[in-house]
Amino acid sequence: MVATRSQIRKKRLPVKVKDIPSYLIYEVMDGKPIYYEGFKEVLTNQKTFEEIMGSSLLQSRIIAILIQYFSKLISDEFEIFTNEFGIHIDHNDNLCGDFGIYHISQFEGVGMNNKYTTIPPKIMIEIDTQANMDYITDSDYFHKKTQKLLDFGVEKVIWYYTNSKKVMVAENNKSWTIDNWDKTIEVMPNLNLCLTDLMLKKGISL
Repeated sequence: MVATRSQIRKKRLPVKVKDIPSYLIYEVMDGKPIYYEGFKEVLTNQKTFEEIMGSSLLQSRIIAILIQYFSKLISDEFEIFTNEFGIHIDHNDNLCGDFGIYHISQFEGVGMNNKYTTIPPKIMIEIDTQANMDYITDSDYFHKKTQKLLDFGVEKVIWYYTNSKKVMVAENNKSWTIDNWDKTIEVMPNLNLCLTDLMLKKGISL
């Protein structure tokens, strides 16, 4: 059941917001922090930060499969960013991504540093999220983040949801689509992806 806005407003943090360590912030949207799922357990010493950072077995295998798949098919003209890379859109929005596909020409003349990238990838692929949903509805989070990425210049955003086994594809000026994992989708011209087929080839049944 999706939480309503009134239900979300009733929830309370175990400590004041100003006392929450910054390392528990997963993303910032519209100037507001979005915390890691499980952050309250860290605040109450029920879990360590490391315990809430990891991906599930299913998420990890999907990530491994996609890395292997894209590495074989994407030419040297492109680079794949992974590992929850950071995207700085503006002073109110810092987001994270599972997969970002860039054309290497996007980095011409760009100095390397240890900050979040300010360059939008051509393609973003997300598998679920590590964001805590106590203070924002699932649909608000996914839709808002997707639209921000598209407005930033990302050409296509693809979400894979492990609970529902659905995939959402979003592009600007086009209707967003939601299909089952067995739907073949176009990631880029001449690069298609059917997650179900890739998983079955690895012996993973759904």
